[in-house]
Amino acid sequence: MATRLAARLRPWLPTLLVGSLVVLVTARPALLLPVARAYAALCERFPVLALLTNHAPPLPAALLLALATLAFLAGGWAGGAALFATCRFTRRLHRCSAPVPARLARVADELGLSSHLTYVALPEPLACCYGVLRPRVAVTAGLLQRLGDAELAAVLGHERAHLRRRDPLRYLVLEAVTAAAFMLPVSIALRERAVARIELAADRAALTIVPPTALAGALLASMGRSRTPPAVAGLTATEARIAHLAGRSELPPVPPHALMASLGLAAITALAVIELAAASELLRVLCSSCHWL
Repeated sequence: MATRLAARLRPWLPTLLVGSLVVLVTARPALLLPVARAYAALCERFPVLALLTNHAPPLPAALLLALATLAFLAGGWAGGAALFATCRFTRRLHRCSAPVPARLARVADELGLSSHLTYVALPEPLACCYGVLRPRVAVTAGLLQRLGDAELAAVLGHERAHLRRRDPLRYLVLEAVTAAAFMLPVSIALRERAVARIELAADRAALTIVPPTALAGALLASMGRSRTPPAVAGLTATEARIAHLAGRSELPPVPPHALMASLGLAAITALAVIELAAASELLRVLCSSCHWL
């Protein structure tokens, strides 16, 4: 029972912790004085930053700066981890690369992908667009064995759309932004919707060269593939893609409770900023000669 409760509360822990932190510093604004003093010293060193103080008193600015720092660290860590995982994944693909089979080379040449194609001698059924700066398309031996020519063209058409739009880079940025917004539960749902939109756009590009049955067959053949890093564009967002092939336009829903929790945290933060801006006595404690007074 306790394990099940902990599993349910785990996605909400960042929101609860950040909300508790905001309430705590609002009740005890003195906790923000070191950050506010550091901000004031930074403005004295870089006068350009002092322009912000005309509209942002030190204590609310200190709170927002602390939250922004948390977001920056979380986003930077997640983006760096995703980039590292992507580099390891890319090295694995290159270690297992092999000469392109004639059938794959023929279909790739018809789609103009010959110079951007990597054939990988792995048994996993996988096709993906990888490479943040120089994207390429990889197809494994395991997937090639499962596909007919029409399904293969569907896969390559899908991945060609990812390559042209530089979706691996977009996925990397999306991973970092989602992590930076870790305190807002709605960010995960919004990321899933963004991923679905990217995949559906690649599907629409593939459907310009193959019938829906070929794309459906390719999607079925790719089921059960190995997990790829966040900055690799592959065959994902399966439910939304199946709905799209069935003639329905569906995106992953945004859970109402996640939206309400995110709005609640935003409201608490806004109220805390207003409350801290009114703490004029602490501003005098901060610095009697500051230009905020």
